Amino acid sequence: MGALPPEARIAFSQGERISDRYVIDRPLGRGGMGTVYLAYDALMHEQVALKFLHPGLLRTQRGQFLFVQEAQIARRLRHDHIVALHDAACTAEGVLYLSMEYLPGRPLRQALRERRMARSHMDVRLAVRITAQILDALSYAHRTVIHRDIKPENLMILPGEHVKVLDFGLAKALDAETLSAGDAPREPRVVGTFAYAAPEQKRHGDVDPRADLYAVGLVLRELLTLRTPLDPPADVAEVRRDVAPSILAVLDKALKEDRENRWQDAREFRQRLLDAFDESYRRPAAPPVSASKPDLPSSTHGMVFLEGGHFLMGNNGVRDEAPEFEAYVAPFYMDVTPVTVGQYEAFLRTTGHPIPRYWENEAFRGPDQPIVGVSWADANAYAAWTGKRLPTEAEWEYAARGKENRRYPWGNAEPDFTRANYGDYLSMPSIVGMHEDGASPDGIHDLAGNVHEWTANPFAPYEPSENGPARSSSSPRRAVRGGCWHSGPDELRCAHRKGLFPETKEATLGFRCVLSAEP
Repeated sequence: MGALPPEARIAFSQGERISDRYVIDRPLGRGGMGTVYLAYDALMHEQVALKFLHPGLLRTQRGQFLFVQEAQIARRLRHDHIVALHDAACTAEGVLYLSMEYLPGRPLRQALRERRMARSHMDVRLAVRITAQILDALSYAHRTVIHRDIKPENLMILPGEHVKVLDFGLAKALDAETLSAGDAPREPRVVGTFAYAAPEQKRHGDVDPRADLYAVGLVLRELLTLRTPLDPPADVAEVRRDVAPSILAVLDKALKEDRENRWQDAREFRQRLLDAFDESYRRPAAPPVSASKPDLPSSTHGMVFLEGGHFLMGNNGVRDEAPEFEAYVAPFYMDVTPVTVGQYEAFLRTTGHPIPRYWENEAFRGPDQPIVGVSWADANAYAAWTGKRLPTEAEWEYAARGKENRRYPWGNAEPDFTRANYGDYLSMPSIVGMHEDGASPDGIHDLAGNVHEWTANPFAPYEPSENGPARSSSSPRRAVRGGCWHSGPDELRCAHRKGLFPETKEATLGFRCVLSAEP
């Protein structure tokens, strides 16, 4: 092989034969590297895809030799998520081409483009499924080859949500062009596609499999946001609210600037991604039930008795709060205030439970401040320790709204800073019970502002029934109530609700407990 003649071409007509073996059918696609045709392999009697490289890409003997060498390596890759490479050859004119299995699918880039035009985000489940299959392919391939050019154009989506990775090793062959001694000096260029290149690729440093994992992180972010690396940057959480913090943590690690801080291999990356999805989206909806008795005897000290009964719940004016309907709750006791740092510290000392997030931050460590930085599981563990439980949404709203149908826990007067801690006026949680004017008529404090409060229910649309707002148990998020010190006044309404993933640990999030009244 040598320099290509100027008449070399990659445009072929239907019925034209290549290497006296392949019969051209029709073009399948064109891109920066070349053109792909559907063809019939007369020797093996099967349809194949022929990828013809642009003649200007590999003009030197070194690049052409390395292309064949990498093709030989890729040809030995046989995996369910890797496009099978049959052969590498050249036409009579010297145009290099690859013979690959024909896939009746479409590039991921096309699927993303369609979703972007329709402004329809991809389901988190599907984004995780696609990414896990890419990582499965890389886990196998990285034993012998680095891809160097993972991007949506090199990922095929087949029927049944099946993913195939193509073009292993091709980028390395193209890089050989810049190292050819016979070429005039050139500016160094990035191997692969610049937008999806890892930082070390952009610095023209040594590349190892972790560069591919960085590119997979970029692909995952694009699956979740529909924004390419060339678009103005935006956090996933700013684009959509249904991506769990555990998924975001996996993604954040994949995109670390320093490869020593990234996922170190594809298998680890894949397993943690799948584990994160299972943890956040496949939890049982009911609170965990301890097989043992509570560590403390149930006590109604520091609680208020609520007689229960029928009341109006919901709000027709806000989609997440609709519909308004008549609900019923049985008699119960509720904590007068959210659980405090001092109360939670006793739980930690007794049980050895892991400390919450922000525990070392002095701004959130006052013994009479509400505990924050606790997950839904943490809140349930504390409640079980005391022999209590988290309130249902119906119980929480009954305590705040009452049978009088109050707009705010204290009544219908608009919020101000004598009634609630909100709007960043303190920029931290206040001492519980500090805003006495904001207490409910039953004497329950901080139901509006200070900290959001976990409830027992999944965050899902209301499905009113005789016994309250029954709802689907498939929602991965949990309903939180009450507004917080950072909230605007609208979040202080009794009907306001939002959903957070159960592993969420925020400086604005705490809880209080309830106890069912004895019949």
